[in-house]
Amino acid sequence: MRPTSLDFLASAANARILGNRSRSVFDVKIDSREAAAGCLFVCVIGDINDGHDYIHGAYDNGCRIFLMSREEKADELLARDPDVSILLAADTQIAFRDMAKAYLGQFDVKKLAITGSVGKTSTRTYTAAIIGSRYDTQSSKKNLNTHLGLCITCFQADEHTQVMVFEMGMDRSGEIAEYVDWIRPDTAVITNVGISHLERLGSRDAIADAKLEIVKYFGPDNLLIYNADSDYLNEEEITKRTGGNFRMYSVGTKEGCDMQLLRVNAEGAAGIRFTLKANDIALDYAMPVLGAHNAIDAALAVAAGLSLGVPMTQAAKALSEVKPNPRRMNAVRLGGITVIDDTYNASPESMKAALDVLDQLRAERKIAILADMLELGEMEEKGHLEVGRRVANSSVDVLFAIGRRAKAYADCAAVNENIKIFYAEDLAELEPVIRRTLLTGDTVLIKGSNITGVAGLAQRIRDKLSWEDQ
Repeated sequence: MRPTSLDFLASAANARILGNRSRSVFDVKIDSREAAAGCLFVCVIGDINDGHDYIHGAYDNGCRIFLMSREEKADELLARDPDVSILLAADTQIAFRDMAKAYLGQFDVKKLAITGSVGKTSTRTYTAAIIGSRYDTQSSKKNLNTHLGLCITCFQADEHTQVMVFEMGMDRSGEIAEYVDWIRPDTAVITNVGISHLERLGSRDAIADAKLEIVKYFGPDNLLIYNADSDYLNEEEITKRTGGNFRMYSVGTKEGCDMQLLRVNAEGAAGIRFTLKANDIALDYAMPVLGAHNAIDAALAVAAGLSLGVPMTQAAKALSEVKPNPRRMNAVRLGGITVIDDTYNASPESMKAALDVLDQLRAERKIAILADMLELGEMEEKGHLEVGRRVANSSVDVLFAIGRRAKAYADCAAVNENIKIFYAEDLAELEPVIRRTLLTGDTVLIKGSNITGVAGLAQRIRDKLSWEDQ
C-alpha cells in the first residue's frame, strides 16, 4: 500500500476526522489482532461480532488509526488517548468500499476478476503466478473473495502495480454485480456453474445468472474467458443471458475450443501433466499439485495470461513452480502418515474429484474422513448419495462419515464389504476413534463444508503427528 493521508480517505468515504489529522495509513486491517502501528483498523459490524468491541485490543497492539461508525465508541477511545485518529462514517462497510475504490482509482492497472462455483481460488492462484511472471501483480489472498476481502485486496496496489487479480465469491443474486459496479474488471474468468449455493439461489439457472453478473459492465473491449466443459457456459447461452457485447474465449476439452485441454494425466504425489493447444500450437505442462481436476483451472489461467501477452512457455514455467493452496488438496507427510487437507469447502463435484485423487495414490491404507456438504438445496439428498456411491466404488479402506447428511455416505458405502465404516452425527464422537485408527503408511483425506469443523480436525491431526514425529 502507498502511504495515504487521512484527508484522502475521509473525502472518499464522506467521513469526519476526529483526533489527530496528520497521520498517514500504511496498511488496512479488519482483525484487531493484526492491527499495528501505521494500520487503519476497520471496525466491521457483522452478524456475530462488532469490530468496535475490539478497538482497545487494536490500540494495545500499537494501532492509532480507526474507521468507526459508533460515535460513543469513538468518544471512549478519544478519552483514553486524544491523539488517536478516527475516521467516523455512517457505515464502516460502505465507507471501506468507497475508500478502496478511490485508492485503487489512483493507479493505472489492468483488473482481472475470477468467479465460479468450484475452482476459483485455484484458478486465481495459478493466474496470479502466470501473470506475475511478467508483470507486477497483486491478487486476492487466502479466501478473501467477499466484500471485505475485495476491499483489502485493493489496498495492496501501489504505483508499481500493473495487474490486479480479484477472486469474487457469492451466495446471493446481485452480489457479484455489486462488486463489479465499483471494481470494473477489464477481463473476467468463470470456472464453472455448479450447485454450490443452490439452497439460497433456488436453481442452476439462477446460479448461472449470478455468476454472469461479472460481465455486467463489459463492452466490446472486454474479455470473458470461460470453461466450455461446464454446461451453461457456451457462447450461445452466455449471449442469451448477457447480450454478449464483449469478446469471449473458450477453454475446454472439446474440439473447437479456443484453447483445448488434452491428455490430462495424474501422476500420484508427483502432481499432474497435461497438454494445451491454442493457435495450432500444443505445449506440455507439469504441475506439483494433486488432482487432475486442477488442469482445467490451470488452462483458464494460461488463457488469462495469454490475454495479457504472457507466452504459453512462460506460463508453463510459472505453473511448474506453483504451490498448493492451504486446505485445498494440500498433502503433508508426518510420522509416516500422509494427510490430505481439502477442508476449504465441499460440493459433490469436489468430493468426487478428491476421491479420484485418493484412488491414484499409493498407500498401505486409504482413509476418507468426509463430512456434510451444505447449501445444496434440493440437490442435498442426491448430492450426498452420489458421493456415497463414489466411495463404494473407490479404493477407500476406512470411511469416517460425519454429520446428519453424511449418513448417506455410510449407507451407500456399506455395499462394499471391504470398506470399514464409522459414522456419527457429531465430530467430537468420532475424533478419538480417528486418532486411534491412524497408522504408519496410511493416507488420509479430510473433506467437508467449512461449518462442519473438519478444518480444525485436520489441523489437530497434523499437530499430533508433528509432535510424535519429533
